[in-house]
Amino acid sequence: MKKLVAVCFSILMFWVVSVSADLNHNHHSTNPTVIGKPGDPANVTRMIEIKTMDNRFLPSKINVKQGETIRFLVKNEGMRRHEMVIDTMENLKKHAKMMRSNPGFISDDPNYVDMLPGEQKELVWHFTESGIVNFACGYPGHFKQMRGKIYVEMK
Repeated sequence: MKKLVAVCFSILMFWVVSVSADLNHNHHSTNPTVIGKPGDPANVTRMIEIKTMDNRFLPSKINVKQGETIRFLVKNEGMRRHEMVIDTMENLKKHAKMMRSNPGFISDDPNYVDMLPGEQKELVWHFTESGIVNFACGYPGHFKQMRGKIYVEMK
């Protein structure tokens, strides 16, 4: 019986690691031509303050111009941990799905900041293309309501 439990546990652990590795791999597939790229802090054109509250961003709609480098000052004014991830909606959905199975995941990607209640962090982003860029919090129970859009106006 102990051998059977050990074998089942090993199979389960292998599956969890495989699924997590696959989801993490998909998470890193940002397409910089669509969403922009990490910005150079020395070239910031303006700063935008974003407040995270429990299950919403304020503001949730932001207007920028193509070519701008924005310093987002993200303040967590909620009672729970939050993140802000800039990406395509497809990748944000994959990230939220991964977070449901791995809620302790913290990324070091440049399009990502994670904050405990009361914390504030900066994210510097350069918008290279016009269009709509999405952002969201992928923590379980947050993703459906905690989303926003960045409208990038053509030069």
